[in-house]
Amino acid sequence: MKKVKIGFWFLLIAFLLLVGYQNKAFFLQKNTFGLNLFVTDAYMTPEIFNGVLFGVCFLAGLIIAYFFGLFDRFRANKTIKQLNSDLESQRQQIETLNTELNAFKSASSPPVEQPATEEDTAGETEATQVIS
Repeated sequence: MKKVKIGFWFLLIAFLLLVGYQNKAFFLQKNTFGLNLFVTDAYMTPEIFNGVLFGVCFLAGLIIAYFFGLFDRFRANKTIKQLNSDLESQRQQIETLNTELNAFKSASSPPVEQPATEEDTAGETEATQVIS
């Protein structure tokens, strides 16, 4: 499975490089962006390559997705800790109930007679023969 995953990532990166190479003219083109808040003068950015803009947007998306996943991971770890503590308390409760049940069984039941062994049964048959 590890080799399949490495192969998948290799194909994905190769595909992205192919798309970038075939559209080299677009990614090397420069553009400026403007922001007009109508309060101050319009702000114009310096010329930026489209490739750099795509790369920055991609990295920003990765960082945002990482932080959303990080919060979910913290929430999941908190839930796991809570469930583990509940599990441990229930195990302790089961253990105490088992000890109480065993104590109750031993106190309420009459002593169990031991089954007779062959030596005991042989001695009894001889005794009954002698008496008769």
